Amino acid sequence: MRYCTFILIFVCLIASCAQKKSNKSTADNSESDASFFPVGNYLLGDIETIKHQGISPKYVYVKNGNSDSSFLQLQDIDSSLSDFLIPMIDSAGLSELVKETKFYDESIESFTLSYDVQKDYFEKTSWRKWDVYINPETQKVDRIFLMKSISDSTIAQLTWIPKSFAKVVIINNQSSSIVEEKTFIWNY
Repeated sequence: MRYCTFILIFVCLIASCAQKKSNKSTADNSESDASFFPVGNYLLGDIETIKHQGISPKYVYVKNGNSDSSFLQLQDIDSSLSDFLIPMIDSAGLSELVKETKFYDESIESFTLSYDVQKDYFEKTSWRKWDVYINPETQKVDRIFLMKSISDSTIAQLTWIPKSFAKVVIINNQSSSIVEEKTFIWNY
């Protein structure tokens, strides 16, 4: 599973490196193609790695200024992150609905694969956008950012740092205020 992910990342990097570089960030706006990054499978692979290591993630929950922390049972990881695993982000289900942008961002020294759901398709999926940041030197994913509509009034955002932590932020659309935060730390 991880080897397939690394091969896909390598293919994306090769395709991105073939583009002409300039002093500023360059972008190639293209229609969905075979380089669609399988975010859902990547997250599931990382979750399985966490379970295999056998270390229960530390869980920090913040709501209304109050915080609480505990350790999450390994079997509860999937259900705790289920909002970001369903529907699965894969090329078969979403490639027709998104616009893919690939570029090298010199400010963060990272290749960025950005996927924005076209407004015409908002009623077909709750996903709004996701970004995958790939380190060009290590050819590994440094970070994944997902944004999903939970209801008419709330948006959920996930920031996933491989081998380290994940943070979920629920935001109220009308006030742009944070409703709650959940952090899962497995590298402590």
